[in-house]
Amino acid sequence: MITPVDIQNKDFTKKMRGYDPDEVDDFLDVIIKDYSALLKENQSLKSKIGMLTKTVENYKAIEESMTRSVEMAKQTAKDMKDNASAEAQMIINNAKLDASRLAKQIDDEHIKRHQEMLRVKSETDMFRTRVKNMCDGLVKILDDIG
Repeated sequence: MITPVDIQNKDFTKKMRGYDPDEVDDFLDVIIKDYSALLKENQSLKSKIGMLTKTVENYKAIEESMTRSVEMAKQTAKDMKDNASAEAQMIINNAKLDASRLAKQIDDEHIKRHQEMLRVKSETDMFRTRVKNMCDGLVKILDDIG
């Protein structure tokens, strides 16, 4: 690449009907000035591109990190939901089991009370029959006496 110094130091051979050297020098001075400005601008733009590239890379890294975080959060939420569902099912199963045991206990207690009631009724009937027989016997004795 030609530098402004190369342009400034360029010597042209002089011929007989050549261009006016002062005009050529003035024009070359303008070209050198513009070329220097373009080189500086180019350097500045390259520097900005480098900074922007780094910034984009940083944002891409942040985006990637955030994407991983979102995926991890989704997985954690799914795991929590699955665990909650499993725990809820376990609670329901335990409640059903407890209800079944309690129902069996109530049935067993009901049967026991019913059997007790039948036994007491039977004893009462037997007692009543004995008392009636005794009374009948006493009435017969009284009838016999009297």
